[in-house]
Formats: sequence, structure tokens, C-alpha cells
Amino acid sequence: MSRRKFLSLLGLLIGLFMLIASRLAQLQLFESKKYKELSRKNYLRVRNLYPPRGDIYDRNEEKVAYDIPKYVLSLDYKKLEDKDLEPLKKNLKKLFNIDLEEIIEKNSNGTDPLRLKEDLTPEDLNVYYTNSYKLPGVFVEVIPKRIYPNGRRLCHVIGYVGYPSRRELKRLKGRIAPRSFVGKLGIEKSMDDILLGDLGKEEVMINALGKVIKTLSRREPIKGKSIVLTIDMRIQRIVEDVFNESGQPAGAVVLINAKTGEILALASFPGFDPNTVYRDWEKLRKNKLKPMFNRVTSGRYPPASVLKVPVSYAILETETASAWDRVICNGSYFLGNRRFYCWNTYGHGSVNLIKALQDSCDVYYYTYGYDLGPSTMIRYARKFGYGEKIPLEIPVKRGFLPTPEWKRRRFKEAWYDGDTVNLSIGQGYILSTLLEQSLMMMGIANNGVIYKPTLIREIRDPSGKVLWRNKRKVWKVIKGKQEYFAIIRRGLREVVRRGTGTPAFSTIVDIAGKTGTAQVTLIKRGIKKRKKIPWKYRDHAWFIGFAPYRDPLFIIGVLVEHGESGGKVAAPIARAIMERIYMAGLNKEL
Repeated sequence: MSRRKFLSLLGLLIGLFMLIASRLAQLQLFESKKYKELSRKNYLRVRNLYPPRGDIYDRNEEKVAYDIPKYVLSLDYKKLEDKDLEPLKKNLKKLFNIDLEEIIEKNSNGTDPLRLKEDLTPEDLNVYYTNSYKLPGVFVEVIPKRIYPNGRRLCHVIGYVGYPSRRELKRLKGRIAPRSFVGKLGIEKSMDDILLGDLGKEEVMINALGKVIKTLSRREPIKGKSIVLTIDMRIQRIVEDVFNESGQPAGAVVLINAKTGEILALASFPGFDPNTVYRDWEKLRKNKLKPMFNRVTSGRYPPASVLKVPVSYAILETETASAWDRVICNGSYFLGNRRFYCWNTYGHGSVNLIKALQDSCDVYYYTYGYDLGPSTMIRYARKFGYGEKIPLEIPVKRGFLPTPEWKRRRFKEAWYDGDTVNLSIGQGYILSTLLEQSLMMMGIANNGVIYKPTLIREIRDPSGKVLWRNKRKVWKVIKGKQEYFAIIRRGLREVVRRGTGTPAFSTIVDIAGKTGTAQVTLIKRGIKKRKKIPWKYRDHAWFIGFAPYRDPLFIIGVLVEHGESGGKVAAPIARAIMERIYMAGLNKEL
């Protein structure tokens, strides 16, 4: 290279160096404040990306719970400059009628962005995007919103969702954030680990107007798994419509497939709307009928005359009496110097086991229940599932089976003979749930086989692939002569054909079952006849049955709180439900 070229190149390099040095000096000495300010106005935000919960379907693929996108107006309050706060308050009030001061006071200790307004409409979004330059730190979040399309229907099975507690945040750390939704009742709660997806994260650079400049990292949220229930919403609607048409304020109905244990319908009354449960919270909390209480699985009541069914089986199997041995019912039973009345004070005359079931004769069961004794009756009740832990996907309370030992511990009293005869007709200290009574009836209908009750049919991944499918399982087997079950079934058919349950008689479907009227409190006969008893002191009404008689497919349990009469109130509800199912042809699909 010639000397001239070398000097020219050196001069060019020195010139470039001087240019760069002068620019750096300008940035550092004269414009550093400006760029420092610009840098400060850009910041990183780590966003939680909320996954949709898994869908819940009925057995026919009808969605009963699912998520939709919800647009939320949020604010990074902690990143906001003091000088921007007052103009922002005015603009939020003017554009969205939002009182920022009030929101800040309520959430002053929070670390998450403030939620200014939820469920933004298209008009709200248009206002925001048109005026975003006036709203520093404000941005739009897209989060899932849980929808229950059937409102109150099936509410006690599905349940509802809400924000997590501290304990739930700790237990599900990494899977949820403070604004995630977790199950609070029903299947939503008990199957929360299945339905809950995995939280995503996004790290973005934001400018002073809350707009994303750059995405630095992103982990996509993963939708939760879906659940297919055993419930048939067509049958569920029939059940709920029939009960509501009866005009009764409180009660419960359960319908079970006798051949599989699948619960086809489960309804407790009154109910609640899971879409508006938090808005209605105070009203629900103050309602004396307890709308959020599941009377099928958690309500415990005296089983009344329905208990005569397992007591009948005990009489036959222990050979305390044959099916044809007779008792004379004159309307009362003397035990020492005390008289125990039959519900029919005129008496039933000469009755054997089948007629005793048919007419629900108390004197017959006083007589042989006394011979059986409390321990034997309790042992047979337990064989049929009373007082046992019932496996189900939602919580179930156990019924209560009293014993002489329990009474001695609880009341410091001996077990009296009067306790024994009261127990024989399902009164006294014994308590049972509607689900217990219905499973007992399944054992009668199936010659001693009780299938495990279930509400879940399948679990699927987000793509719809079946990950797990439920199979029929036997829960209990009562080993005994089929003759005994046949005799009892015959008696239960006579209950409906000519006994206490004739209001359940149908020409469309052959129903068999047992009525029960559970005494709530001791009342004077005169008051009872004049119908002046306050509602809360009236007897509970039961009907537990199966259909069709010769090849049972359905187990139906009806409880009407303070319904007064199992035959007059609960039995017609059972009949109407079964008739509508058969008229709609839904029985053929099973």
C-alpha cells in the first residue's frame, strides 16, 4: 500500500472515531436525562396466561360447564408515575365510569395488576383502543370465564368455581395464580385436579401506554382435562320439572341405572345458579331452606317405613317368621304397660309379610322387630349400605345407626324395648340419606347386588381423546336366597298396586316401591287432623322404588321435606317422572 493511500485510510478511520466519540459525548453529557426518562417508561411485565378449565359434559355430549374468553380492563398500578395518576383517574371516570380511587383502596396490598372492569363489551374495547394513549399503564387481559348454560339445573352436581384460598394457592403452587378459578363445590371441587389446566407465563416489554413492544418469553397455558358425566340432561330436566310442578319447597330426587350404578339424575331443591352465586351470596346464605345444601348426599332424615324393607329381609333370613306367618293388627301393639300405635289406628287385621309391606303395617314390624332385637336389625341395615361410607365422586355423609352401646355413652341411659320397636319402623335415633335408601332398593331389585354409584363416565384430554373410562363395579353383595328377594319385590309391587303407594301406580310403566312418612316431632293428634302444624314440624315424605317390576332398569328415590305423606306426596312425583321418561322413549336408550 502506498504512503498516500495509508494516510487517507488513517484519516478516514480517525474521522469515524471522532464522529462516534462526539455522538457518545452528546448522549452522555447532553441527552442522558432524556433517554433515561424514556428507558424508565419502558418496563418488563410478567403476565399470567390463564388456561381454560376442562369442559363438563352429560352422557350425551351436551356441555353443562365450559369456559369462554372474558376481556378485563387492568392496570399496572405499581408502575404508574404520580404525575400520571390524576389525569388517569379523570379519564377512567369519563370513559368507563370507573372510580380508580375506590379500587386502589380495596386492593392496596395486592401485587397483581388491578382489575378495573370485567366482562368488557365490544363497545368498551372500542373505547379503550381509541383512547389508549390517555390511559397509561392500562391494558386488556383475556382470561377464561366459566359458563353454566343450564343455570340452576344440575347445580348440586356440577357446583361452581371461585378464586383460590391461601391454602389452595400453596397446594397448587405453579399451576394457579391468585386470579385463577378453582372448584368450590360439587364436581368442580372434587375433580379440580383433573379440570384445572396448567398456568402459562409471558414476559413482555411494555411502553408507558401499556402497549407491548416486544415479547421476551412465553409459555403457553394448557387447558384442563374434560369430564363426561353419567347424568342424562333430558332425564335431569324431567326430574326437576316434575318436582317444581309439585309445588313443594324442599326435597330431593335421585335416579340410578339399576344395572350399572350410574346416576342418571340427581336434584336437590331449592337450588342456586352457579353463574351468579357470588352476586346472590347474601340471599343464598340467609335462605332458611339452604339452597346450596345437597339433600341427596348430605341430608340425613329418619328412614321411616322404607327401613321395613331390609327388616323384612332380616325376618326371612333369620327365620324369625316365614313370609306367610300372620300377625293380627288391631291398630296398636302393647309392650308391657305401653301402647305403640300403628299408623292406621283401626288396624289392618290379619297380615303376613307381603301384606305388611303393602299396607306398611307397623304392628307387624313391632312384633317381629322386637324378636329380632336392635343388634340384628342394625346388622342387616348395614348389609344393605345404611351407615356405610358410600364411594362417590362428590362428598356423601353417612347415615347413623344407633346401638345400645352408643345410647349408653351418649345419654347415659339403657336401651329400652321401646327403642327397639321404634327402630323396626325406621323411627327413633336412626338417620339415613336418600342415596343410602336408594342403594338399598338396588340391592332388592338386583337380588342382593349393589353396584358402586358413580357420576363420572369418562375423562378426556383437551383434544377429546379418552384417557379413562369408568367400568361397572360391585360395591356390596347381600348373599341370600333369591326367594327372599322375590318375596320382598312382590310385596313392593303390591304397595303400588293396592297399598300405601297407589298414587305411584302407572299404566305406562310397572313401578314397585316403598313409601315412608318420617315423624319430625311429637304432635297431638287433634292438631295433626286440623292441619295446623307449622311447615317445619310436618313429617318428611319418602318414596323409594324401581321400574319396571320384572326387569328393573331404574332405581328412583324421592324425598319431600315436610311433605307429610310418602304415599300422597312423594309417590305421585316418582310416578310422573317415570312416565315422562317412558313416554319420551329414554328408557330404550339404556
